[in-house]
Amino acid sequence: MQIAKQSTYAQPSAEFDLANLIENAEQEAARGCGQSDVLYEARVQGAYQSILDRTPHEMREEVETTLRARGFDPDFEPYEADEGECPLTGIDENCCPCGRHP
Repeated sequence: MQIAKQSTYAQPSAEFDLANLIENAEQEAARGCGQSDVLYEARVQGAYQSILDRTPHEMREEVETTLRARGFDPDFEPYEADEGECPLTGIDENCCPCGRHP
């Protein structure tokens, strides 16, 4: 009996379920960010970039277009907190629930 060797390369097929990857990325980004749009945006942008990085070469342009329609920004710059704001959440340090402030 001979066992067929499976390819270890990503295949542009049902194995690369973009809609499911996006849905999971957005749900995971929302998990644990509370009411912080700053934290959500940083997480979702990172997740979108990760999806694009794993995209098979022949699908990259189409996937990037889809991700941009969802809000992907390849030039995303993380939030720069002002004095008294949490750099993680963008919330006033006196109200921030992240637990990193005295």
